[in-house]
Amino acid sequence: MTLIVGVRGKDGVVVASDSKVLRGGEAEFTNKLYEVDGKLVYAIEGLTGVADDFNLLFESERQRLRDFDSLYNAKVVAEDIVAELSKRYTERVQQPTLGLLMGGLENLTYGEAQLYYIHDVGYGEKTAMICSGSGGRYATTLAKFLLKRDLTVEELAKRAVFIIAYVAEDVDVQVGGQPSAVMIRDTEQVTPNPLQYINQNELEKMVEKAKQVKENLPDLLDFKSSQ
Repeated sequence: MTLIVGVRGKDGVVVASDSKVLRGGEAEFTNKLYEVDGKLVYAIEGLTGVADDFNLLFESERQRLRDFDSLYNAKVVAEDIVAELSKRYTERVQQPTLGLLMGGLENLTYGEAQLYYIHDVGYGEKTAMICSGSGGRYATTLAKFLLKRDLTVEELAKRAVFIIAYVAEDVDVQVGGQPSAVMIRDTEQVTPNPLQYINQNELEKMVEKAKQVKENLPDLLDFKSSQ
């Protein structure tokens, strides 16, 4: 019950997600982009309870280490926790337990913006574009046409929100709620808080655009009524 979108643009990366979760058999809506000291962001797909466990263990490890010294270091810590949780729960629930998309600057406060996707077995890899979660298979088709590497992160954030809003509810009932998106721009200047959220006005425009496109899809594709 999730849709996570990550993409690399010409000036940085974008991490976006829907906000629908399932707790105790009931749907809830919450922000699913987790910040770490305003320096990196991650989104989790999979079982809500296991995701909660990850957040607790990840924060505990960050405090033990007295913060991370690079995005790669944070990725390695996350890999170990994901592997541990997967080993504990996958056999019990008979399904993959969680996957994780992480984005940030190479050195957390400066450098190239990067994306890592960590698979449920605890293996992470750099990625330039990914749509994951229950809605990932639907979103990938749109993403291949809309998320181009030569676009700015500002434009990509709008398109990522559009994709999530398009897939939400009507296409995949497990995806829903208001999308959110974070932009992280490449920079060689030390930037204590490199995470920038999409403007609320632009977000609402993209959600409305997705609604209109779905409603007008037959006309847009020039399908004529048989009547």
